[in-house]
Amino acid sequence: MEPMSCGRGGWHFADGMVTRVSVQVRILGSIEVTRDGQAIRLAGQGQRAVVGALALEQGRPVSVERLAEAIWQFSPPATSRTKIQAHVCALRRALGQPARGGCGPLLTTGPGYVLCRECVQVDLAEFDRLTAKGRRALAAGEPGPAAELFAGALALWRGPAFADAVSPALRSAAGPLAERRVLTVEAKAEADLALGCPEVVAAELSAWLVEMPLRELLRGQLMLALYRLGCRADALNIYRAGHRIMIAEVGLEPGPQLRSLHQRLLADDPTLLEPMGARAQGLVLRAPEPPLAGDARQLQRAPAATRG
Repeated sequence: MEPMSCGRGGWHFADGMVTRVSVQVRILGSIEVTRDGQAIRLAGQGQRAVVGALALEQGRPVSVERLAEAIWQFSPPATSRTKIQAHVCALRRALGQPARGGCGPLLTTGPGYVLCRECVQVDLAEFDRLTAKGRRALAAGEPGPAAELFAGALALWRGPAFADAVSPALRSAAGPLAERRVLTVEAKAEADLALGCPEVVAAELSAWLVEMPLRELLRGQLMLALYRLGCRADALNIYRAGHRIMIAEVGLEPGPQLRSLHQRLLADDPTLLEPMGARAQGLVLRAPEPPLAGDARQLQRAPAATRG
C-alpha cells in the first residue's frame, strides 16, 4: 500500500483558514513530536504508543486493532476503540488540527489512522532515505559521498529506538531497527576504509565492538583499521579477544574470513594496506543487507527485549 497524504502539500484547513504545518516525529531515541519547532507534550504511554506505531509505518495506515495491540498488547479493554479515539483527538488538538480530522498531520482512514507523509517528517524515513542513497553511492565506487550520507543517517539516532516506550510491540520493533543501525555503522566503516581513513574507523568501531562483540564484520574492520595505522599488535589482540569471546559465548571458532584476515595480518600481507574496504579484501562476513523497509517497519506481535 502506498503512503498516504492529505493531498494539500502539507497544508490543512482549520476554522476556514489555510495553515502550513511542519510536524516532526522522532522515534530513533525517545518518542518526540514537534510542531513548527515547538515540542508537543505527549500525555502518557497511550499517546506515545499511538505516535510510535504510526511513525513506524511511515505514512501507511494502521488499524485501530493494531493500535490497541501497541497500547495494551493482547488484553485491550472493551473501551479500547473509544480510548484510542480520545488519544487521536488529543494529538490533533496539540498539532492544531480539528479534533474530528480533516486535512492535517493525523488522518483518518477506513481501517484506522495514518500520518500524512507530506505534513509529517519522521526521522526513521530520513534514516532510510540516507542509507539507501549511501549504499547506492558505495556500490557505484563513490566512498566519499557514501560516508557523508551514512554519517548523516547515524546522526539521527539519539539512543535506542522507542527508548521511553513501555509498549511490548514497540520494544519488539526496536530490535530490527537496532540491526539496521549497526548495518549502517558497518557500511560507513567500509566507505571510510576505502577513503583511506582508518583513524576514523578505529575511533568509531571500538565502542561498537564492546556492545556487539560477536559481530565479525565489525571486528574485522577494526582489525584492518588498526593494522593500517601501524598498530599490528593491537589488531592481533582484537582477534584474540574475539576468539575467546566466541568460544566462551557460542562455542564456535571465528568464521573462515576472519581467520583468514588474522593469518594475513600475521604474514604482513602488503595488500592489506591498500585503501579499500574490508569486503573488498575478502572479508565478507555476517552482515546481511537491511530488510525491505516495508517488512522492517511492521509492528512485531511477540514482545522482545532490545539492547539499551
